[in-house]
Amino acid sequence: MENYNHNCLVFATHKLDEGILDYLSNLKKEVEGVMDLLILYDRSNSPIKREDHPEYNFYFFDSTGLKGFFHQNERLLPNTFVALAECAKQYRYDHYLLMENDIVLHGDFRRFVQRVNAEDAVDYIHIATDTEGSPQKHWPIRYIRENPFRHLYFSWCHILYVSHGFLTDVAEFMARNDSVYYEFLLPTMAYNGNYLVRQFENFGYRFQVSWGPAELYESKYMEERIPDTFYHPVKDLGIVDWGAGDMP
Repeated sequence: MENYNHNCLVFATHKLDEGILDYLSNLKKEVEGVMDLLILYDRSNSPIKREDHPEYNFYFFDSTGLKGFFHQNERLLPNTFVALAECAKQYRYDHYLLMENDIVLHGDFRRFVQRVNAEDAVDYIHIATDTEGSPQKHWPIRYIRENPFRHLYFSWCHILYVSHGFLTDVAEFMARNDSVYYEFLLPTMAYNGNYLVRQFENFGYRFQVSWGPAELYESKYMEERIPDTFYHPVKDLGIVDWGAGDMP
């Protein structure tokens, strides 16, 4: 695949139903001329053919066979960063904006992408908001062993932005020590290392995000619709009004 832009929006999904296809159609229009769009597709449950969707570029992987995708073999802890690291070996960009298929923005997504894309020197942009309040409140911490870092951090990874260099460094650490779940590892490596870090909140964005339940955050999205706010998880994409200032 030829790179038309220096940076890439990587949309992670395991299905291509009507809601996801609507989402992708809008994303493609909103990132045009700013970032490339690549679909990081887990075909373990719903395999598809590339030729059935010629308008999109794909990187296919199988989560059941990808080492480390399920952190410490825990099915509740998929590690999408592992798939991104494999993808980056084939698709080389300066930066990757990785997002899950169930996070939505009430606001102008093109403006969001333009703001992020302008950060040429940054290594990592992340979600700072955490309603739990500290890394110790997140149960995957119990898997960490031989922690070499002085300070431990946590960040939700529903959406994140990484440079190729930082991605490579994180992947190399994972190869040596696979005990640190990526929602701990990325911010911890970034803040303990010599990396340029920013937070999406620095650009004026807010987050209503957690693990769920989806019904709660879908309700928040429907009732609040706070400008420039991301909501996760929103499983029912049918509630998103793409043409009324929502994402994109």
